[in-house]
Amino acid sequence: MTELEIALLGELRLRHSKRGRIELATRKGAQLLALLALPPGRKHRRELVQALLWPDSDPPHAQGNLRFVLHHLRKAFGGTEGPLRGSGRSIWLVPEVNVDVVHFETLAAQGTLDALEAACGLYAGDLFFNAADVSSEYEGWLLPERERLRELARSAFWNLFSLRLWRGEIGEAKACAQRYLEIDPTCERMHAALMRLHLMQGERALALKRYDHLRVRLAQDHQIRPGAELEELARTTTQAGAPPTLEPFDAGWILGRKSTPCTDKPLVVVLPFRDLSEDRPLTSLPAALTEDVIADLARFRRLSVLARHTSVAISRDPASESRLRQLGVRYSVEGSVRRTGNRLSVTVRLVENSSLRQVWGERYQGGWDELPSFQEDVARAIVAAIPVQVEQAELERVRHQEVPFWSSYEHCLLAREHQRSTSAASHAKALECFSRALDQDPRSAAAHSGLALSTFLAGGCTRTDDEGRRLKKAIWHAQQAIELDPLDAQGHWTLGMLLQMLREFGTARLHLDRAMTLSPGDAETLAYTGLEYAYAGDPTCGVNQSRRSIQLNPSYPPAFVELLGKSCFVGRRYEEALFWLRQSPDRVATNRAWLARRQPTLA
Repeated sequence: MTELEIALLGELRLRHSKRGRIELATRKGAQLLALLALPPGRKHRRELVQALLWPDSDPPHAQGNLRFVLHHLRKAFGGTEGPLRGSGRSIWLVPEVNVDVVHFETLAAQGTLDALEAACGLYAGDLFFNAADVSSEYEGWLLPERERLRELARSAFWNLFSLRLWRGEIGEAKACAQRYLEIDPTCERMHAALMRLHLMQGERALALKRYDHLRVRLAQDHQIRPGAELEELARTTTQAGAPPTLEPFDAGWILGRKSTPCTDKPLVVVLPFRDLSEDRPLTSLPAALTEDVIADLARFRRLSVLARHTSVAISRDPASESRLRQLGVRYSVEGSVRRTGNRLSVTVRLVENSSLRQVWGERYQGGWDELPSFQEDVARAIVAAIPVQVEQAELERVRHQEVPFWSSYEHCLLAREHQRSTSAASHAKALECFSRALDQDPRSAAAHSGLALSTFLAGGCTRTDDEGRRLKKAIWHAQQAIELDPLDAQGHWTLGMLLQMLREFGTARLHLDRAMTLSPGDAETLAYTGLEYAYAGDPTCGVNQSRRSIQLNPSYPPAFVELLGKSCFVGRRYEEALFWLRQSPDRVATNRAWLARRQPTLA
């Protein structure tokens, strides 16, 4: 690491770790150093540097000027062993030079509280603020860089201000806001946030004073009035009565985030699993389980899942319940791991955040010597159960709402419930609900994939005159689902199933494999692809996948029983096939025919 430190934010400052502060003899030397330091290690062509620093000089004089400046810089840095390097065509600083701009950009990009605090501390002002006697060509390089870093500073200060508010650190947040306004004195977003903060603290006079100060400055400097948001906030502030009552401290409202009812797919947070072991604490298992559940749960397109670093931050927040409401998180997954001797126990629960009621819970037990497979099996079971339980809880919520106010997602919820039923009337209702969902949102991949499967199920497998038209329509919906969302596993396995009926086995297998890759832990994907794999000549794989679908979802719908029975039948496991098919003889028109193949009395 070189011993030279270059500070470009604010005034240009040089410091050597042994010799202290370094003063440059010429302005052009400072300009050249600033150019070479952004970033260090980048090579600059000599002729381009000359064009920036001495645009009015002819090439021989510009070359002489550059050699003169380089000589003085090398002398200031300690001779030829310093950080300045050059060749016949290029000049550069060694990458190890310590430049504040480089550190500032790195810290701002990290986004953590400590990193943002350090980044904001480094920002001492505009880039190379004391640059003097610069050419217009040099300004053409300097000014865009200065504005880029100023914008990055705005973002860093705003993010730090937001984090301070979320943590309830009001004094630090206000100090950060003042630093922000030194960079951008007329930023309406920051002034609006500070007005709301004043109102929340009952400081109505300070809120109005801030608005008046901004209004006067905008009129003087730009001849404009404050925007509509600030005008409305000022009108609300001047009205008689008490300031708005918000519980207990609403950082989201201060930052201008509106609370709107969530009509999209539910947002789920998986909080870090806790280690409840007393005598022999676990180190990695709780964190590994949390990581596995989040990663695998994110594969399900019917859910949205908060990222791991966000869930960790929420778990450490004293006001975690308020934070979850502000983020719109509807469900929380909580869990714990306990080791007692050589036995392991994992407890998991699903909590509905609006009512704080537990909607599902389960306990898994295993041996310490089975740890690798135990962790994998538990994560797989949890991931398979959560989407099913969330969907049931969402159905309960939807049933209490009036149908005209349902979103596309909510129509799809009810349609999927009808789709799982055994009656032809339910399949017709599923078609109707999916069609309403598509009317609400023509770009809904879930509605298209649901219509593809319902169109097929409504006609069963009978050979009727309209089968070709029905298949064509179902295939079109499945293709639309994949086009709208290439990661929709249901669209892929539905299309694979339909193409297999048309004997397009190669393309069908590609879509079935793609569905398994996208959602290997989804019980529905396992059940439907299992039968299709059996049809494609791999009955062992098909039966195993169908069995897994039932193991992963103990509340399996009747379709899973039928699919497992047919997979066993194709694999010539007739006794097992009869066992499962007897449980769903009337689900579709052809099921009794499958039974009749082995039991003529039922024909």
